[in-house]
Amino acid sequence: MRNASDLKKPSPPRPPTEGRAQNVRAVTRALSVLTSFGRKRQQSLAEVTGATGLDKGTTRRLLLTLMKGGFVVQDPATQTYRLGRAVRDLAAAVADDLDFRGVAGPIATALAADLHMTSFISVYQDGDVVCLDRIHDMKGVEVHWWAVGGALPYNCGGAPKLLLAYQPADEIERVLRRDLVALTPRSIVDRAGLRKRLALIRRRGWEFAVDDVALGLSALAVPVRASDGSIAGALSVAGLTPQMQDRGKPVHLEQLRAAAARIEAGLGGDRGAAMRSAHRFAE
Repeated sequence: MRNASDLKKPSPPRPPTEGRAQNVRAVTRALSVLTSFGRKRQQSLAEVTGATGLDKGTTRRLLLTLMKGGFVVQDPATQTYRLGRAVRDLAAAVADDLDFRGVAGPIATALAADLHMTSFISVYQDGDVVCLDRIHDMKGVEVHWWAVGGALPYNCGGAPKLLLAYQPADEIERVLRRDLVALTPRSIVDRAGLRKRLALIRRRGWEFAVDDVALGLSALAVPVRASDGSIAGALSVAGLTPQMQDRGKPVHLEQLRAAAARIEAGLGGDRGAAMRSAHRFAE
């Protein structure tokens, strides 16, 4: 018969705070993996490991977990990783204090239906212009060049150049130090020419980008102001170039301005000064 002293004593219970600390550490590590893609959009396992400072085994387990949730996807050909659709869905749901996307969405939908084109809602974020929403009209041409949550090169398209034009001078110069991308032969790829274009956009209050993202397609963009007069974002439409212009001038500018004014009314803003300036410099 064994003595009581021979019986194995149970391990003391783990303090509840220890388990919570491990959970928080796991979340922190997963977030570090996700944020590493902000610096490089497509990465190998070694690159993610280097960017996060985690060991390879931990990084691999985190990537597999994030893949199961749709936050990360892996290219089967190159074995590299990139952000998944779940991140885009979250980005599309992000709203500032004024809920710009929530106010602009129904108006952009009506605009796409009226013009039989694709409309876009976008915002400026740290040197990039990010698409918050893209609405296709069933009767028109669907423009797929700009995915929700994605960004275009800052020198191409209507909204990217428009929103860059309204940034402070030092921010514009910071962005201009980045490479200019030529998506088509019509893309502006010299900095002096782009500076002149940005100045023109500020004077007239809109941008009409012809064939500079894809040949045969054009985009027209106008700013949307918040109640304090700052630029909340951009409203733009895109379609076939012949349907977008008449003798080199955009044909849907007034409809776009009116839609932007309705969004601003929903945000509590006043578009009056911007509208008067735009009309003065309209070409």
